[in-house]
Amino acid sequence: MSAGPPAPVPPPGAAATGARAAGSPSLVARGRRVGSFDGRARAFRRTHAEDVGARRERFANYILIAAILVGASLIATERPYSAGSGASFSPTPPGPPITVNLGTPTESSVVCGGGGTAYVESVPWVNSSQPVATGQVYVRVYEIWDGDYIADPGAFANATSTDVCAGSPPSGSALWYAVLASPAGANLLGYTEGASWTLVAPGPSDFTIENGSALILVTSQSLAGTGRGLEVIGFVNDSEIKGAVAL
Repeated sequence: MSAGPPAPVPPPGAAATGARAAGSPSLVARGRRVGSFDGRARAFRRTHAEDVGARRERFANYILIAAILVGASLIATERPYSAGSGASFSPTPPGPPITVNLGTPTESSVVCGGGGTAYVESVPWVNSSQPVATGQVYVRVYEIWDGDYIADPGAFANATSTDVCAGSPPSGSALWYAVLASPAGANLLGYTEGASWTLVAPGPSDFTIENGSALILVTSQSLAGTGRGLEVIGFVNDSEIKGAVAL
């Protein structure tokens, strides 16, 4: 009896590939969850790299345009503009920086009104070298070792004048929000990246931040001692606002 046709020989690497597909977790499974502080920071780095590439391309275009303009000026027969012709350019130098001094955070946990637990870090707003208003300030959570921001534009500030977590606590899809409290301890405004400052009590939403106030960070997990920080940034005219503290 003659033997049947030989079995097809799998291409090189096919068996190993099949074993990997069957026995190893996927890259997504091995990676950190997107709904985490590490995942948000990694997403920021990827987006930042894409932005850098685009900026480099625009910069090359600017250089080309500048070279064309310089060449045109060299062959122009018109005399230069005089000082009184209104065509002179006088860039405004940046103003002195405005430093916000933030105190040492104190951490606690709270039971939220909607159930569940949130982690709270109260950061004293000690003072600032010049008065600044809420409308001039942005709040950021960042990684200290590389400066990457932990973005969370989908969060909602579940706060009232007396409760920093009156609704549901932050979660894996809404990692953090902040609350501005007065020196007397009353909650005045909530802050999220998506909505900036929002009222949690009757009153104005844009006002000068008093020395002795507090920025209260409400998070889905404890950030104390994890290499993260809280930062306030912004501009007043030509002066940059800057203040930061490790959590």
